[in-house]
Amino acid sequence: MKRESKYIAILSGFLALFVVVQLFGPKPLDWTPTYLATDKKPFGAFIASSLMGPFFNGSKLVTNNLTFYELQDSIQPGENIISLSDRFDPDDEAAKTLFSKVDSGSIAFISAYYFSGKFADSLKLYTTDVYFSGLAKPGGGTNDTTDLKLVLPNSEKKGYYYRLENVSFYFSTLDSLKALAFAVSTNAWGKPVTLRIPWGKGQFIINTTPLAFTNNYLLYETNPVYAEQTLTFLQATNTWWTSYYQLGRLEPQTPLRFILNNESLRWAYYMVVVGLVLFILFESKRKQRMIPIGLPLANTTLEFVKTIGNMYLQADDHKAIAEKKIAFFLDLVRSKYYLSLETGDAFVEKVAKKSGNSLEHAQRLFGLIKVIQSSTLISEQMLVDLNEQMDQNFQN
Repeated sequence: MKRESKYIAILSGFLALFVVVQLFGPKPLDWTPTYLATDKKPFGAFIASSLMGPFFNGSKLVTNNLTFYELQDSIQPGENIISLSDRFDPDDEAAKTLFSKVDSGSIAFISAYYFSGKFADSLKLYTTDVYFSGLAKPGGGTNDTTDLKLVLPNSEKKGYYYRLENVSFYFSTLDSLKALAFAVSTNAWGKPVTLRIPWGKGQFIINTTPLAFTNNYLLYETNPVYAEQTLTFLQATNTWWTSYYQLGRLEPQTPLRFILNNESLRWAYYMVVVGLVLFILFESKRKQRMIPIGLPLANTTLEFVKTIGNMYLQADDHKAIAEKKIAFFLDLVRSKYYLSLETGDAFVEKVAKKSGNSLEHAQRLFGLIKVIQSSTLISEQMLVDLNEQMDQNFQN
């Protein structure tokens, strides 16, 4: 009994020390892109939202996590609309509301790497990145940084520098927009990254570099000028900034999720769980355990795969799942289509022909694969999009 008490005291001491270190030790930087107007993390948008008041003569900035359809009765004609996300894919009702508001005089600033759904189809928006198109080659060196240039009539013809992998996307197909869209800024290869598209009484400002408007880059001396000049098309009126298309509702859905989202409650929960485990371990030694019936070994491969998958899901490690699906997908491409794994447009065209899908679909799929491989963390929606596009690739 004394020996068990000694072990419990030692383990409890280590646990208490671990909790203290976790609570009061330095926190590592979280580089997850949130684009949240109240988020002070490197890839949050606290600085951008803080500048909105003075920039628009003190007009009201309303931040929320609602869809455009849910905001249709709140947004008045002529007011600004802002959305920053990795992928902009509003449903048909939300897209219809957005077009209606802009048509009545509002100005919408929409920034994302990908545009899809009714919104992208209506404006004929297609994006790709400089790595996928062959304009730049991954591997460092002089390709680590690049510059964005404003092409406005009265703007300075100078470059604003960013990490290339963070601003690598651009608009690739503008044939149907030549008479409608106007370039606001371009990348180092002269490809448009920001467009101004008049629509009814208002206009869209469409951008492919959302990270350029986050805290990490607005701290640089010159980069705020690029963001400010890009946003000069917005009117000095009330602005509605929604983070729904990046983060969703941001509402706890279960009691456990609420506990885990609160740091103090989370550590209390962990301590209770560890305490119960220690109690079970030491208490179980004092009683006679049942002798289990010996059963023949079974093939538990499928159960093992399910267990590992559930572990990743419970840990919200979407990036790890995506990497394994990408590796499995590339192996299927090699074995089913007899293609050697390559990079570049030629390989994508081969996959499109072999699979019977369109070249546009193949480009979107491999573009998404590139974004995931270059990201530290990804959202659940990106994982779902990746799975759907891979499934569609092998349906034909």
